[in-house]
Amino acid sequence: MKNEEKQEFKSSGVLALLGLVGFSAAIIATPWNRQMQDSRAEIALQKAEVVGYQVVQIYREAAKNSHTSGRNPASVEEASTAENLRSTGLMGTDPWGMPFRYRILSSDKAGHVRILVWSSGPNKKAETVALDNEEVAVTAQPVYSGDDVGVLLSVTQN
Repeated sequence: MKNEEKQEFKSSGVLALLGLVGFSAAIIATPWNRQMQDSRAEIALQKAEVVGYQVVQIYREAAKNSHTSGRNPASVEEASTAENLRSTGLMGTDPWGMPFRYRILSSDKAGHVRILVWSSGPNKKAETVALDNEEVAVTAQPVYSGDDVGVLLSVTQN
């Protein structure tokens, strides 16, 4: 009779075993999840840099097209003149499926352009609201709030 009692599973023992397995899985999954988030943030920074260079190229092409004399196709001329381009906008997509935001801080005739490109991060909420305000001067890499990430690029024409 004593052997049968020792061999029985009790519900408290099964629950304790399941709790231990769940706790172990949570301990293992936490660093893995953090590594995935860090990886996505790094990818977002790299993509933001590419988006920044693309926006600068679009602005340069528009400036070149507005200075050329000659006939361009109506669709190209209408869409790419410097007057039609804004200094802020959205372009591309970050790793979380939201568009990157950009802001041209300065540009000159020598081809030097400063641009800020940022993502709203995993929570998809722009928490660094001062970046959208064009009246606030940005002189250095801003401190991003929440989980926002971004880059400040200074591009010169080669």
